[in-house]
Amino acid sequence: MTTQSADEIPFMQRVYDRIWVLAILAFAFFLFVYVIWGAIDVFSVPLG
Repeated sequence: MTTQSADEIPFMQRVYDRIWVLAILAFAFFLFVYVIWGAIDVFSVPLG
């Protein structure tokens, strides 16, 4: 059986191992995307 130290574990694997960090990142990503999508949609409507 081999053990890996924290330096050998890839960054994304450490993120995937922490479910709450992954959930917060996913929520922030979707919130950010929808805000940008909404802003683009609002500003693309012609005036008048």
